[in-house]
This record gives sequence, C-alpha cells and structure tokens, in this order.
Amino acid sequence: MDELDILRSLDPEDFEEFVAERVLPLLGLTVQSVTGSPNDAGCDIIAFDSRLGNRWCVQVKRYSESKKVSPKEVRDVVLGMEHYRCNRGLIVTTSELSGPALKEAEDKGIDYINGSRLLAMIRQYNIPISLTSKLVSDDKRTDNSRRTRKEETNEEEEKEPSSTKVKDDGVFLPISVSEAVKIAKEKLSRYKEVKLVSVKAHLKRLYIFRVKVSYKLKGRRSQSLVLGMDGDGKVYEEVPTLVKSISCEVEYETDSEFYHNVRDKLTKEAEKQAPQGATDIEVKMESYKLAWVVSYYVLRFTVGLTKAEVIVDRQGKVKETIFDPLDERRVGEFFGGKVVKLDGEIKVVREFDDKFLEELTINEVGETVKSTKRVKPEYAVSLVKTFYHVEGGVSRFKEVSDGVKVDILFNNYHYLAKVNNEGKIVNNVIVPDVSVYVGTQKGYNKKRRCLIVRDGDVIKVIDASGVLERKEIPKGIFSKLKFSVSNVITSDYSIDTNDPLELV
Repeated sequence: MDELDILRSLDPEDFEEFVAERVLPLLGLTVQSVTGSPNDAGCDIIAFDSRLGNRWCVQVKRYSESKKVSPKEVRDVVLGMEHYRCNRGLIVTTSELSGPALKEAEDKGIDYINGSRLLAMIRQYNIPISLTSKLVSDDKRTDNSRRTRKEETNEEEEKEPSSTKVKDDGVFLPISVSEAVKIAKEKLSRYKEVKLVSVKAHLKRLYIFRVKVSYKLKGRRSQSLVLGMDGDGKVYEEVPTLVKSISCEVEYETDSEFYHNVRDKLTKEAEKQAPQGATDIEVKMESYKLAWVVSYYVLRFTVGLTKAEVIVDRQGKVKETIFDPLDERRVGEFFGGKVVKLDGEIKVVREFDDKFLEELTINEVGETVKSTKRVKPEYAVSLVKTFYHVEGGVSRFKEVSDGVKVDILFNNYHYLAKVNNEGKIVNNVIVPDVSVYVGTQKGYNKKRRCLIVRDGDVIKVIDASGVLERKEIPKGIFSKLKFSVSNVITSDYSIDTNDPLELV
C-alpha cells in the first residue's frame, strides 16, 4: 500500500485540505480560499503566486488508478478560471490524464500534477499524510454518522463502480488490492490470456482498544496504551492505518462471541505490560475503534477459454488456485473441431486439407501448447488400397499417436499397413484370416508376423504364401515342459493376439 492508495481513501474534503496545505505551498502558491462544493464551477482551490502575480484555479481529482481525468474536466477548469477571474489553471490528481485530456490541457495552457509526480513530491519533500482518525469512545460512532451533504455528493460523483465503502471505522489492508492483483497475475503468468474479472476482499473484525493499566509499585501508578486484535488472531500495539473505502467488493465475517474473547485476551495482554514487581493490577478498557482487516482476497480471472479463482492471503501468499472445468462444446466451437481426451491430455482435431488433420494439444485453460499434423484415416485407407492394388473388401483402421493402422480384409487375407502422419506407408504385411484354417487354437504371432494354428500336437506357422512350418509338440512330460519354456523365451510359436492390426 503506497501513499497514493492512502490519498485515494481520504474523504474529498481531507484530500482538498492535503493539496491546499501540503502541496501548493511547495509550488510557491498561497491558498486564498477553498471553494470545493458540488457547484464549485470547476475550481476547488483559489491560490495566488506573489512572485509572478498569477491567480490560480486549482481543481483536485481524487481518482482511482483506473479512472483518468477527461477532456471535459480540463474544460471545466477553463470555465472555473473565467468564473473566479484566474489567469492560470492547475489539475492535481491521484491518477493520470487521458490522451485527449493531455492534448486539451496543452491546447488550453492548463498545468497538471498527475499521480506519479504527486507521489514523487511526497517522497522528495517527506510530505506527511494523515493516516487514521482518533479513537472513538463507546458510543460506537460509525463512518456514516454526521456526514455532510458535500461529502455524500462528491463521493457519488467520484466513486468508482469497483470501490466499496467499508462500514464502521474502516479497514486495515495488510496488502493492497493492487498488490494482491499483481501476486495473482504472477501466479497465472504462464498463461497467455489473463484478464481480471473481479476482486473480493474477505474482512474479519478488528478491535483496537485504548487501555488504562493501573497497579501498585511504590505507590499507585497507571499507564495508557493501545492494544488490538483481529479475527486472524494478530495482536496490535498501535493503531494500524485504516482506510474508509477499498477498490473491490467485500464480504464480512462476523462472530458474536469475538468481542468478548478479544476483551479477555487483551486484558491478559495488558496485564503483562505492567512493570515487574507490580501488584494489584487493574485493567480498564476506556474506548475502542470498531474496524476490519482484510484476511484474504478472492480474485477471479478469465484465463484462456475458462475462468480461474486465485486466493491471496494477507501475507501475500497464494493459498489456492482453482480453474473452472473447460466447456468442451465451447472449446470445439472456438477451434472448429472435435474435442478428444487421449492419455490424460485434451486435444482438438480439425480439418487441415483433404489428406490431413490438425491435432491441437491444449492445456487446462484451452490454450494451444502443441500443434501436429495427422493423416486422415480415410486417406490412409485409400493409400493402402492403392499400394496393394486392392479394390473392394472390408476396411477398418485404428488411429495411433504416430499415424493410422489399416486392415483390408479381401479374399480371406488381411492386407495390413501402417501409414505415418506424413502420409507414407512405413510398415506392411499380408496374413491369412483365421477362418481359412481349422484348428483347436488360432491366432497371430507378433514376432514372426504370421498365423499360428494349433491342431492337437501339431503347430502350423502360416503366412500369405501358405504353411511355412509344421512343428510337432513333444509327447513326453519333460519334453513338453522343455518345449513350453523354450517357446516362452523365443516366442516363435506363441499366439500373441487375435487382432491382425497389432502386426503393424
């Protein structure tokens, strides 16, 4: 939280007073009157430069970082100069002037002090800023009491849609909204498209007490101190900086027992402040400030094609990041393709041309992390038919990561081939269909890429040209065992699969 954040939290009258008493004298200007009102005619402060004899019309704009001074507001200063008979105009703002406003100011000869220059002046000249109001007594006065018509009108005019007035005596910001946004964006920095949607501050109760501790130590003595505690259990020994508004939504967490628990705990804390050897210690809570503290921020972003929620705690640490599930229909419409899930990854497959598809691998927010070209299954089938000079037959295919496997069953033979994603045949073989041969066990051997048919104690090894080998299984117990072990090791006669596509 920097000095500009504090200035933005001030009441309009307090900010005008700050400019009049702290800023303008540094420019050699003597304030003659503060005219700020709903009908100030474009001039909040009248000041005089005795060195050059100029009479200045000064307009102040206590704006958030996102709201900029407009050209109309520059023209209002010109009208204010005419109304109050001033020959110079000045705008002082906690924000910036928009591009058109800068041009308007240059054309009309209006000077300005923007937020960055104002911050530099504060730090260069060590300008003090009033941070907190005085402790209130037990009448429990709130910020809404005794508000003037001017305060209400100015706040209505300048209040940003995202700014929220905090009830009671204000809120302590361990970290500012802008700091929380920066931290959350850093957490999401690996994504390409991140846009802030909303910020909500979760507030817990904060009590600050003025305490009187009396005790006996060579006579009756007493001392006054300030002690506080918030809903996160943090103890305060001074009044923290409180602001009356915060540039985001808020939600309040209340606990009816908290007040009494705090009094008990702070009473014990106050007793510890008495000098060593003191007796008959009495603690009296004389007055208290009823306030709030930001416990954590909930920030919502649009990230890619979904939304994310980042929770940043009061220490500036990211407690949790939650992504909304991707809407597959929306993803498909956005990329113009079909959404598939493969090996834990989300992919979108869409048309590339008449021979190839484009496969996009996307992350959890719908951003493309990899793009590859895939051969179309239909094209792969036609390529294999052309390669084998086969017309007709029953075709089937299986898509794999590096291409398409094709099986064309024609005249009791399987014409097999694998087509890679470049559209080239990289593996091929022809094997007979299992229905052609009779046996008790039938299937395909992956190593030899052939058909294995077992009929009784005879094993036949068959390829496209016919029976390659006949092997009799030994009849003795030990011979059979030796053959089985050998077959397991060499896999020359094993039946590995019933799907011929696994041979390519």
